[in-house]
Amino acid sequence: MREQKGALVRQLYMPAVLCTALWGSAAPCIKKGYALFAIAADAPFSQLLFAGWRFALAGLLVLAVAKCRGRRIRPVRSEWRPILWISLFQSVIQYICYYIGLSATTGTKGAVLSGTQTFFALIFAHLFLKNDRLNRQKTLGCLCGFAGVLALGLGGLDGFALPGDGLVLLSAVSSGAGALVSRIFTPGRDPMLLTGWQLLIGGALLGLTGAAGGGRLDAVTLPGVLLLGYMVVLSAAAFTIWTGLLGRFPIGKVSLFGFLIPVFGAVFSALMLGEDLFTLRNLAALALVSGGIAIANYVREGKNGAKQA
Repeated sequence: MREQKGALVRQLYMPAVLCTALWGSAAPCIKKGYALFAIAADAPFSQLLFAGWRFALAGLLVLAVAKCRGRRIRPVRSEWRPILWISLFQSVIQYICYYIGLSATTGTKGAVLSGTQTFFALIFAHLFLKNDRLNRQKTLGCLCGFAGVLALGLGGLDGFALPGDGLVLLSAVSSGAGALVSRIFTPGRDPMLLTGWQLLIGGALLGLTGAAGGGRLDAVTLPGVLLLGYMVVLSAAAFTIWTGLLGRFPIGKVSLFGFLIPVFGAVFSALMLGEDLFTLRNLAALALVSGGIAIANYVREGKNGAKQA
């Protein structure tokens, strides 16, 4: 039993927490990137061009690593449909909404609202997957975690503004749908191939849309290039690991870790953007989020040694 728990920590908990930490750093990095590349808040096509470079390069990086590891990187005919569906929800719709919305809100609120993707993923899984239903324990954990998101985000951070916050929330809905699509299509397929191509195609569409609309990066400096490089590695690593986890574990078990995104987002926003972190609301949110994950993932043993959720 102890060996099984140790394997679960290595195979699910640690990779999932790493992904949420990487994604938590994304919101302040994007805000910082807007400043370094001189992208104005009212320049959506420049924002999409910035996003396009990030995800297209991330896709190329994933495919290059896969090639170096001797994996096949040319999709067969049956793989194009999964790639296009995953790219639609997890790259195109999600990041059109996220990049434009984030320009009109704070890094902390952006990370907080992104955390609700977990909630939407659980709902979609419950509605469309017969083997991934919400039970009492999972529902309680989800409610506890979502309460933490509310405590951190909507409980006093200047209200809810549709142009910024609404678009970020819509990006979370798309991400939740993307988790469902990944769960359906990933099993039996190489997650690196799916991730690389969905990022490359999504990034190309975002970049071309931005360029067609007259978007441009007015300032290209070494700090900006280094930040973009980190974001490329962030996307390549996090998407590959997360897609692999969704192919091996139920959506509910993986997506619950998404509640850590706002916690990491608040920490990185405080460090990088100078936003306030050490408030009663933030600490309460951290306790609720961590408690929600613990409740939802707690497994006890019955008298006969069987696992009970």
